[in-house]
Amino acid sequence: MSEREDLYGDIESFWDELDGEIYALTDVLTVSSRTLERLRVAARDVYLIFEKVAPILRTMEDDALLELGYPKQALPFLRLETMRPLSIISRLDFIVTDDRISVMEWNADTPTFIKESFDVNDQIAQKRHMMAVNPDESAELATSVRRAVAAATHRTKQRPHIVFTSHGDNIEDRLTTEYLQGFVDGAAYCPLDALEIRPEDGLYDQNGRRIDILYRQTFPIEMALLDRDDMGRELGVLLLQLVEQGLLEIINPPSAFLMQAKSVLAVIWALHEADHAYLTGRDHQIIERYFLPTYLEPDVFLEQQHAFVEKPVFGREGDTVTIYQADGRILLSNEQRSFSDQASVYQQYQALPTHVLSNGVEVAYMFGVFVLGGRASAIAVRAGERITGNRSYFLPIGRLQD
Repeated sequence: MSEREDLYGDIESFWDELDGEIYALTDVLTVSSRTLERLRVAARDVYLIFEKVAPILRTMEDDALLELGYPKQALPFLRLETMRPLSIISRLDFIVTDDRISVMEWNADTPTFIKESFDVNDQIAQKRHMMAVNPDESAELATSVRRAVAAATHRTKQRPHIVFTSHGDNIEDRLTTEYLQGFVDGAAYCPLDALEIRPEDGLYDQNGRRIDILYRQTFPIEMALLDRDDMGRELGVLLLQLVEQGLLEIINPPSAFLMQAKSVLAVIWALHEADHAYLTGRDHQIIERYFLPTYLEPDVFLEQQHAFVEKPVFGREGDTVTIYQADGRILLSNEQRSFSDQASVYQQYQALPTHVLSNGVEVAYMFGVFVLGGRASAIAVRAGERITGNRSYFLPIGRLQD
């Protein structure tokens, strides 16, 4: 039996290889208990800042929201408050060095990397005779999903029809979605292309049954807004209208999409830089400690000759990300440019730490910390190039015996 088969062969419904290429590494990165605790404190504090800024975003004029890069079709949807907290399952991405933890972004709406973090990571760590990093967090995840469904049920009807959806032909999305579906008794699965929208009526599954609650963990709203049917109807707009009309509940809730925009980081930094009284002294300390300067234009970095990163507001997987040197010349740029028509934010560049794998390959890596309803939860690591993209690896982590 190969090393890979020994580690991953008995883990059900997991994609240690994708499209014939290695995805999950056989190395395990050692992480200290102190680093894990620092990350959970950082995630807790950073989440509180996002939560505090949410009311400001909801009260902004439409023109201001458009300037922040939100799609015009989504504006009425952004102000809906269907449940608390802001997001049921989200992930904060951090750069960790010996003296600083910096938040890169908050994947508030449709974070990936769920099964790897909550289920697979600790199984691999224990096979390598290391201590688990996320003990009991899978149970917390199940509780969070059930609680969200229960909250949505209060707004619909008793015994609702609950459907989990994803791209049916994407193994990572589908298996992640089915993993979450397994936490909810009686929930069904329907691939995205089998959903039917009936305007002013509801959303229906592949069996013609009306859906009351749609769990769309890997289905981004900004992508839905680009969908058209054979008659040219804007399917994403029709879907959001069902939510606005109270004909459909969706999870993550609308507030998660509001907070997903990377331009929220620029709003936070502007409030901090202006020493705005809306923020407390502790709020300012948290922002100074964990947030990187972020703007809607690159001028400040060019004037001060600081390296910076350009990111699309609703980009993902490193797509359309460009790193600029202090003199404004391009240092690195992702070859994928799917989001080049979006507005961008400009964030101070901080290099990712690197790790040399057992095969001698050096990889850059970043920590993802999940937040479940405002509570810091599972931690895991993605590794790859200096721009972490869709070809990044899952690098398991473990603790040494205390």
